[in-house]
Amino acid sequence: MRVTIIGCSGSFGGPRSPSSCYLVQAEHEGRTWSIVLDLGSGALGALQRHLDTTALDAVLLTHLHPDHCVDLCGLYVMRRYRPSGSPLHHLPVHGPSGTAERISAMYHGLETGGMEAQFDFAVVRDASSFTIGPFTVTPYAVRHPVEAFGYRVEADGATLAYTGDTDDCDNLDPLLAGAGVALMDCAFIDGRDVIEGVHLSGSRAGAAAVRAGGVERLVLTHLPAWNDPEVCRAQAQEHWAGTVEVATAGGTYDLPPADGSGVAVDAGAAALMWSDYRRAQQGRVIDGEVARAEHFGDSAAMADDLLALVLDGAKRATAGLLADYRAAGEDLPRVGSHWVVCDGSGMPRAVLRVIEARIGPAAYSEDLEAVFTRFAVVWPPEHADA
Repeated sequence: MRVTIIGCSGSFGGPRSPSSCYLVQAEHEGRTWSIVLDLGSGALGALQRHLDTTALDAVLLTHLHPDHCVDLCGLYVMRRYRPSGSPLHHLPVHGPSGTAERISAMYHGLETGGMEAQFDFAVVRDASSFTIGPFTVTPYAVRHPVEAFGYRVEADGATLAYTGDTDDCDNLDPLLAGAGVALMDCAFIDGRDVIEGVHLSGSRAGAAAVRAGGVERLVLTHLPAWNDPEVCRAQAQEHWAGTVEVATAGGTYDLPPADGSGVAVDAGAAALMWSDYRRAQQGRVIDGEVARAEHFGDSAAMADDLLALVLDGAKRATAGLLADYRAAGEDLPRVGSHWVVCDGSGMPRAVLRVIEARIGPAAYSEDLEAVFTRFAVVWPPEHADA
C-alpha cells in the first residue's frame, strides 16, 4: 500500500501545498486500486499530476468543511462535461450525513439530481467497516465542531490511520493502534491555541500516538501556512521517541516499512521506556535528546538472537556501514547519546548509551568505511551495567 500526499495544508491552501487530500493505492486483482481521503481546496489540480481522475475508485470525506471536500465540485465538472463523455460508472463517495446535500449546495445552480448522476453517496458510521477493492476502511467518529471521522485503511497487512480534523478523544486509540503510518492533525500550537474540541497540537498528537500503541511512523499534517513546522515537530517530539515527520505535498509512504526486516518497531512503547529512563536520571540526560528506537540485525530472528546476547552481557558493541547511515539520513552515534533497542516483535527491551564511537575500514573490505560503536546498557535497572 502506498500513500501520496496530494495536499496537507490546514484550513486553506498554502503556498507550498493544497488543502487536505491523500491518495492511497494498492495492487489487487491485476490492477492498481486508488482512493483519496478528502478532496480539499486546490487538491484536484495537484491530484492530476499523480492520477487520471477517471481511475479513482472512491472518495472518502472526513467532514464537510471546504478545506476537506470542496474540490468534489470540480471533480463533478470533470466527469460531467469532459468532451469524451461522462464515465459509465458512478464514483462512490463516502462521508458524513448530509454529504450529498452539502456538495450540491456548494455547486450553485446545479441541475436537479446532477450530483447523483455522477456520484454514489454513502453515509459512514462510527466503527462500521466497509471494503473497496483491497481496502478495508473503518471510520471512527472524532472530536470536531461538526460531524467528523478519522479513517483507518488496511490492505495487504498494512495499516494507515488518518485522523482528519480532531482534538484528542477516546476513538483515537482504536483508530491509531498498530498503524504503520499515522497522519495526524497538527493545526494547533501549544501556548497559542487554547480552544478545545477543534484540533490537535503536536504534543497532543504525539501523546495520542504513544497511548494508542504500536504506531510505527508519526506524520504531522494539516498545518496552516502560519504554523512553523519545526515548532510543531518539537512539541510532538516531547512525547514521541522516534522521528517525528511533517507531511509535504508530493511525499510518499510505502507500507509496511521498506527495510524488509519484518520488524515493526513500536515507537510508542519505546517513547514510554525512554520517558521512564529520563525521569529516573533526574535531569542527567541531555535536554532535548530523543533516543531513536531500533533493532539489531535484518530479521526478527536475528533481532531476538542479538538482543539476547546484549541482555546476557556478552554483546557490548556493534558496527554499521558509514554509507548506510548517510543513505538513511541518520545521525552518526556520538559518545553519550542513547538508543532504545527492540526485540523481534518490535517491543522495546533496553536503553543503550554510546561510550565509544569511531570510523574505520570495514573488516571485510578496506574500501568500505564502517562506524564502530561500543555501548553500555543503562535501562531497565535489572539489565543495566554496574
